[in-house]
Amino acid sequence: MSANQRTDCFFNLTTPERIDLFRRRQALRVENVFRTFYGWAMLPLAIVGAIATTIFIISCYRAIKARRVSRKCYALLMNRAIGDLLTCASALVTCCYVLTWHDINRDMVVVIESFFIGSFWSAMVSYCSLSVLKLFAVWKPFHYRKWFTMRRCINLMIISWTILVLMVSYTLAVSALVKIPDLNAWSGCKAETCLRNMYRSRNLSTASVYFFTIIVFVVTVFFIRKAQNFSNSFKNREKDGGGGRIRMVRFPLWKLALNVGTFAILNVPYAIWCIGLMLNRDACLFQRNFAEMMRLLGVIRFFLVIRCILDPVLSFITDFQLRRCLLEMFGQGRKIGDQRSTFKQSYSSSSADQNSIINRATRSQTVTTIASSVPSTKDKEKKAASFGGLEVNRKVDRF
Repeated sequence: MSANQRTDCFFNLTTPERIDLFRRRQALRVENVFRTFYGWAMLPLAIVGAIATTIFIISCYRAIKARRVSRKCYALLMNRAIGDLLTCASALVTCCYVLTWHDINRDMVVVIESFFIGSFWSAMVSYCSLSVLKLFAVWKPFHYRKWFTMRRCINLMIISWTILVLMVSYTLAVSALVKIPDLNAWSGCKAETCLRNMYRSRNLSTASVYFFTIIVFVVTVFFIRKAQNFSNSFKNREKDGGGGRIRMVRFPLWKLALNVGTFAILNVPYAIWCIGLMLNRDACLFQRNFAEMMRLLGVIRFFLVIRCILDPVLSFITDFQLRRCLLEMFGQGRKIGDQRSTFKQSYSSSSADQNSIINRATRSQTVTTIASSVPSTKDKEKKAASFGGLEVNRKVDRF
């Protein structure tokens, strides 16, 4: 039985009193949502994500510095990881705020969450750039190194982060026009007008980034697969004599496909969220149901942070060089290095005699070839040539 059925004291409330009661109840629900979904539930995921992305960035840097991997490709992967680290850091700051502050200011949470889209933007820039790099390497391989230099990749990353800073500044500026009383009195902006239009434009850019990344990768895979099928058809015809069956081509860019797959699957709830808010025509829907909307957004944030955790783990599993740098960071790479150096020494010592024999044989063969080029009337058979202490009879071929 509710309180209104046990008493008649709340039936005669005035409109301002009802509004004040609604705000108090909504504030309590919002605080509960923040502490549950943005605090305790997010804290372990944000910590694991921050640790995983930090280790991935260090491993990428060590691999690039040691020149074990392609500098341009792994610099772009490191750029994506920096965006993931920014997302995990903003989630950790939100966790600390909602768990330690007594009176939670929801506007402060919204300001901190403005940096949460860093992973979305950096992943788009990195994956689209990697797709274009791979496509251009197949399309114009002779111009690839000339046009796509390391400096241009770094400039691209700087420009992308500059655009992200401008987007965040735009969000904070419009929020200030609505939330700060003096600026609000000057601008006359309201949450259902200026703030809603700002979020609609940001949601449109986020959804566009999501679909643009997937489309660019699909187009890249299509053209690379078409080029590989075209080149392999000639190879297989030469190998099989023209009547053999064409062998299957391995799926190109499978490592990048794995990362784009996690991006497409785990970010689809956020893309649907953005599209739903854009299509909604009720300007007061978010403000009237703020607690429920923030609870739904808190669940969606879990998928974004899980992707930040899953991408480094998959990279360490599938990439030998990154896994090698990871083991070296924890002192486990020395054993592998010692085993390889021992094998290399034994292999080099055993092959030294082979190389000397081959070199002597090459020199002997060159001398005998020059001697055999002089026409001989006595016989057409060449005498024995010394080959590592063995006697081998060779005939002079006539062409």
